[in-house]
Amino acid sequence: MTQRFLITCAPPNPNGDLHLGHLSGPFLGADVLRRYLAARGRPVTYVAYTDDHSIYVPRRGGELGLAARPTAHHYTRRIEQTLALAGLLPDHYAHPHRDPVHDQFVQDHFLQLWKNEVIVERELPTPYCASCDHFLYEAYLRGSCRFCRAPSDGTYCEECGYAQDPEGLLDARCVTCGSTPHNRPSRRLVVPLAPFAERLATLYANSPWRQRVLDFVTGLLEHGLPDVPISRQADYGIPVPLDGWQGHILDTWFSGIFGYIAATAGHSSAVGDPDLWREVWQDPDTVLVNFIGFDCSFSHAVLWPALLLGLGGYITPRHVISNEFYSLEGQKFSTSRGHAIWGSEFLREADPDAVRLYLALTNPEEEKSDFQPADFDRTVNDVLAGRLEQWTGTLFDLLARETHSTVPRADRADWPVAVRALVDELPSTVARSLEPGSFSLRTAARHVLDAIETAARELRRHQESPEPGEQVHAVLAAHTELLGVLSAVAAPLAPHWAEQVRRRLGAPPALDGIPWPEPGRLTVAAGTPLASHFPPVFRARP
Repeated sequence: MTQRFLITCAPPNPNGDLHLGHLSGPFLGADVLRRYLAARGRPVTYVAYTDDHSIYVPRRGGELGLAARPTAHHYTRRIEQTLALAGLLPDHYAHPHRDPVHDQFVQDHFLQLWKNEVIVERELPTPYCASCDHFLYEAYLRGSCRFCRAPSDGTYCEECGYAQDPEGLLDARCVTCGSTPHNRPSRRLVVPLAPFAERLATLYANSPWRQRVLDFVTGLLEHGLPDVPISRQADYGIPVPLDGWQGHILDTWFSGIFGYIAATAGHSSAVGDPDLWREVWQDPDTVLVNFIGFDCSFSHAVLWPALLLGLGGYITPRHVISNEFYSLEGQKFSTSRGHAIWGSEFLREADPDAVRLYLALTNPEEEKSDFQPADFDRTVNDVLAGRLEQWTGTLFDLLARETHSTVPRADRADWPVAVRALVDELPSTVARSLEPGSFSLRTAARHVLDAIETAARELRRHQESPEPGEQVHAVLAAHTELLGVLSAVAAPLAPHWAEQVRRRLGAPPALDGIPWPEPGRLTVAAGTPLASHFPPVFRARP
């Protein structure tokens, strides 16, 4: 049986549009992997959703003078539009407020965990603002991480990933009024993680995750897994479905894993098989791949696998592919602080495939990286609107002149050596960087751009000083095949450009994605009629 893949992407808070920092990491990675696996003929489903119940939603709504639900609706639509502009929409994108099964899935799985005694009741010290007269959680609390001293909100430190609740922040203050809170005891529901330590250690030992995530989880195991509060006193969120817990909601850091399951159920219903989600989530052969920012490591790599183990019968993540922060000219992108290049604005003035390629090339995989507008423009102008367009335009002009826009017949042995080697090696080279266990957007993008440079250089060399005995038909056949191969392996990164190439190479539309090139099999057969010219796809930026 062919292995099934399920891809998820950490849900964004609908408190603003997506910025390039969001797009550069989990969203782009998840989309590229989905396209790659589909091209290889492997069954794959990619689901995602917005964190409609996030505590950041009512805070943003308060700033706008709106209630929480309209705020979530507004920004969820903006987020979905931005993903569509970038070609990053998943197979199913769920809106929890509009999805009747979401809250039910969360509550049903909570009750099963309660029945299994995974969840217990505790009285915990909780920050309380006397001036505002309410308990402070997450977005309403700001201070310094007690572990790394970085600025942090009240739940998880973005810098080191460690939980701040319930021990509390250093130098904490109320975000609303600025006053210093004091602790009050409050009833909360808690998941003790210590009972899962041995099974989590086994999971990590067999996982090819990125080193920083592995260091993070093994460090937690060495120091002892914490007890994790999963409920809050609040009036916005999914209610705790227990008697005596009115006025308490379930923390989205707890419920998030069930958002993925609910989104999978939504996709199952959309394809006409409502029970498929159970098969996907309860088949031990399903490969679950989570794309996250490092700051989500605790939830995706510790808490949520423990919850799935506590339920019994559910798969745990095979791959957790993390990225570090993507900064803008040296400072972290931030929705809440307004330091960003907003995706919807940038994608209307820049070619989406150019954005995708550059974000892949500069992806913050193992360390922080930086978006530099001037470098983006240089990449577009020099490589894409420059050498790539020059190569494809010249190639099609030569084909029109020499072969009447038909793929020439030529012995493969007569192809230029450098071009033949690239045709033979590029599919496996790019594939290695797109497999889940060795996934690297940077490496894949680098291979694609290097291939463009080689192709442009080789065709220019032929024009300027052809080698003795070099046959023009062999050169053109080789470059045409290279273009077919390059478009196929670049399709996960630059799908629009790849489809434009495919059309001009005389192939029908690839409704299910462009198939991955097979060794020894031509992507463009000799005698195939081609377009008479190749107009530019990428445009130079001012």
